Amino acid sequence: MAKKIMKKTKKPILLPEHIPRTDEQIMRAEKELGSATSTLPLPQSFFVTSIIGFIISAVLMIYGRIDATWGFAFCMVFVMMFIASFVSITPHGKDI
Repeated sequence: MAKKIMKKTKKPILLPEHIPRTDEQIMRAEKELGSATSTLPLPQSFFVTSIIGFIISAVLMIYGRIDATWGFAFCMVFVMMFIASFVSITPHGKDI
């Protein structure tokens, strides 16, 4: 099965998955499409939402207003949001 890649010209390029790519091809693709490890900064509201959501979920779980399973699940989602917001503001590779 072939992967479909869209260039800036909107023409699809079909690349077979079994063909190995050279370092030059990978570097050219990263230059044109952007690196897979590059991150965009998330808005501050995302950060604030993660903190408030975690606090509310934890309080509701502790006081028994929601089931512990749901409370733990919500807390984990908000913790992942919190970690994602920190990852997005941390400088990477070229930024350092």
